[in-house]
Amino acid sequence: MKLSCWALRASLLAGIEAVALASASARAGNSSYYNPVLPGWHSDPSCTQVDGTFYCVTSTFISFPGLPIYASRDLTNWKLVSHAWNRESQIPGASGNTTGQQQGMYAATLRHHDGLFYVICEYLGVGTSNLGVIFTSPDPFDEPAWSNPVTFSTNLIDPDLFWDDDGKAYVATQSVVLQEIDLKTGELSQPPISLWNGTGGVWPEGPHLYRKDGYYYLMIAEGGTETNHSITIARSRHLKGPYEAYEHNPILTNRGTDEYFQTVGHGDLFQDAAGNWWGMCLATRSGPAWEIYPMHA
Repeated sequence: MKLSCWALRASLLAGIEAVALASASARAGNSSYYNPVLPGWHSDPSCTQVDGTFYCVTSTFISFPGLPIYASRDLTNWKLVSHAWNRESQIPGASGNTTGQQQGMYAATLRHHDGLFYVICEYLGVGTSNLGVIFTSPDPFDEPAWSNPVTFSTNLIDPDLFWDDDGKAYVATQSVVLQEIDLKTGELSQPPISLWNGTGGVWPEGPHLYRKDGYYYLMIAEGGTETNHSITIARSRHLKGPYEAYEHNPILTNRGTDEYFQTVGHGDLFQDAAGNWWGMCLATRSGPAWEIYPMHA
């Protein structure tokens, strides 16, 4: 059984949803999956699976509390279980002093490593540069358990968090560049290493790194968050590249179509407990006219 589904971002536009995307290796069976799995405003989803439970985080921009964590056992029924950013003391003065429509928490990544859940994000609107934040928790069902963030300075957005086989942690961000990070201090290696410019679409962003069968896979969003939005992918034998683009890119898009779902892009991949690959991405229910962006409960 193969499911082709969408999820959605529509970045700063009204009417944002998230929907599941099943890979070609999805398990066989007489099961049904309904999209959007997270209707309404749930842009830039990032997900992981731990002990048979799936977890996702989405952007919240200037809303507080922010960075909601959703949990599901079946990829169909989801429950809001906490917010990684849930109290003013985590980033003093941030929520009350943020007034710009295009500020706040952008495109977080959710990962699990050595017993801890990590949410890495970059906050726009504090000081002269963006504020990188890394929240951790041993239990995403316990909202107070989310830590005060380790912070780092950056002028970019859409951070990914990736651990290599040697245990070193790396952050990949918009543009697309790579830096090693000290998760205790937030210190980033310098200078940033350019990994890949995508396939020619504007604004290469939303990078995610994966390791499989001896390759590093780099998946990004490009083409902007409007109707040219897409997901493209490249791979390399070495973390720092060079990366070779997949010849049939983009691997997911609805640009140039009359499909009801538009602006499809900015996705993340994850595995279930049986090793099958799944994905989550964003889209808007606008149709090709791209005039109305309804929010659905």
